[in-house]
Amino acid sequence: MIRALLLDLDDTLLINDWHTFFPPYLESLCAHMEAIIPSERFVPALNAGLDAMFSSEGHDGLLEQVFMSTFLPLAGTDAEVVLPHLAAYYRNGFNDLAQYTAQDPAAVELVSLARERGLKLAIATQPIFPLEAVQARLRWAGVPDKTFGYEYVATFDTQRACKPAAIFYADILGRLGVAPPQAMMVGDSARSDMAAGAFGLKTFYIDRGRDEGGQDVVADARGSLADIVNLLRTGAIDEL
Repeated sequence: MIRALLLDLDDTLLINDWHTFFPPYLESLCAHMEAIIPSERFVPALNAGLDAMFSSEGHDGLLEQVFMSTFLPLAGTDAEVVLPHLAAYYRNGFNDLAQYTAQDPAAVELVSLARERGLKLAIATQPIFPLEAVQARLRWAGVPDKTFGYEYVATFDTQRACKPAAIFYADILGRLGVAPPQAMMVGDSARSDMAAGAFGLKTFYIDRGRDEGGQDVVADARGSLADIVNLLRTGAIDEL
């Protein structure tokens, strides 16, 4: 029986094409940080920090530490200077990016029904953002943390590795207190999200038609958010 859902965010709960979202995100972030770090230093440092997080195998501490240990020397500054500026950006300027995303009405149905059925819920997005950025995107999706009280939200200061690393899923399941067969990963990435199947979780592939691996994806089920709502409503989710 499924006791927990691990829910991806971008292009799963929230309609958000990363190729459309990332350029204005980077532009606005650079403009905000320009006062302390020139863009010609900030962008390479940011990219190197992101690469370090995606490459982490979980042995070098939390991803925030992995990012900062790579980013700060290249940016030529220290954490005491950077962190307040980043926090201010995610509280304010980041919200302007909602215009590049859209809601899927089935997101509210899915989360509400899961709550009614007593399932534990984790936001299992790639943990490359601080909490404020994840909470903002949950609001844009119409499923805010304040309303639904998720048991766990993956961020760069709570996770040690990104998807598809086994430790990513193990850490979340440990926090939820459920065994792999009792959990289902719901996401739009064949590589990152459906990898959960190799670690014993059930998988549901959200097909938005943008994933290169979508044609040959291996998953227990696939379809739209509305389709998984139907599985949950009928109880067929426990038969997969």
